[in-house]
Amino acid sequence: MPEMTLKSPPLPRGLLARSVDLGTSRISAAAVALISILIIWHAGSIVFRPWIPTIPSTFVEMGYDLTSRAFWGDFALTMGRVLAAFAAASIAGAVIGVLIGLNEKAEAFFQPLLALALAVPDPVYIIFAILAVGTGELAGFIALTVAVAPFVTNIVRSNVHARDTDLDEMAQVYHLPRGVRLAAVLFPQLVPAFLTAMRFSFALSWKLVVVVEALGQPDGIGAAIFNSFRLLRMREVAATAIIFIIAMQLLERGVLGRVEKKFLRWRD
Repeated sequence: MPEMTLKSPPLPRGLLARSVDLGTSRISAAAVALISILIIWHAGSIVFRPWIPTIPSTFVEMGYDLTSRAFWGDFALTMGRVLAAFAAASIAGAVIGVLIGLNEKAEAFFQPLLALALAVPDPVYIIFAILAVGTGELAGFIALTVAVAPFVTNIVRSNVHARDTDLDEMAQVYHLPRGVRLAAVLFPQLVPAFLTAMRFSFALSWKLVVVVEALGQPDGIGAAIFNSFRLLRMREVAATAIIFIIAMQLLERGVLGRVEKKFLRWRD
């Protein structure tokens, strides 16, 4: 018998053209946005000199930071704090969110506390933690976890409420054990919520870590930015901030973004 080979059907020309146009438009939009930022930056450096540094001087300072041991030492400390706060807030927030979403008594207890936690400005947690515990690592860890966890809880709880209850009824009809219900029925529905909460938690954690370091830590990226600001070295402030923001965006979009695409590939 002759061998049969399976060939995937070619993409329609219209679909291929639309995908190419979409990619080109995104690149064009990003280029226009970057050029606009540089134009505004250049105009600001002329009008508000010397408080806004020039673009060439900032790039020179960025090159100096990238070759500095002190900068990478501060960067490593800050990254450790970001990852610790991110992990603690994500785990605690996800557990409480699932508990609230599944248990009416737990929701009745936590709902007022959650509403209050979401309404309190984040710097308030930082200030009270520093006053209560001091300016050590523990104060920053507690403040960041308490500030970020309520947002994760709210995201997960909302998605638990929005789950497909027909699947719960099916699991009840077939008398599935509780562990199987959680692993095979509930958690697959919550994967998008967990991924969204993780990205939000990371984005909020690194911003708040910088604030905590500026207010109560002697080292780290936030402390370096604040010390440069006190000495009115605006070029150093801009260079350090730009490098750190770019690094965090690469981590968020490059690492967490790929994880999200991998787990949500079934949607495509």
